[in-house]
Amino acid sequence: MGIQDVFRVMSLYDRLVKEKERLGKKALRNPRTNQELLDRKRWERVYAILTRRYEYGIEDVMEQYRYGDFRDEIETVNQRR
Repeated sequence: MGIQDVFRVMSLYDRLVKEKERLGKKALRNPRTNQELLDRKRWERVYAILTRRYEYGIEDVMEQYRYGDFRDEIETVNQRR
């Protein structure tokens, strides 16, 4: 079973997540060369597809907001004491 056969078995979602992880190691926030720019654009495209089509990462962001609200509430209670 070759690598092409493995990709045929994997779902589109799994392939996108795998590609995002692979590109995430190479994609720089401030690309300087053409190759770095291409890697960043590919990463942004894959991430956009994951977030729009599969709502990838939405739960993590919402959990951070909830934690932030909870932390702020604890601070205000502690300041009142």
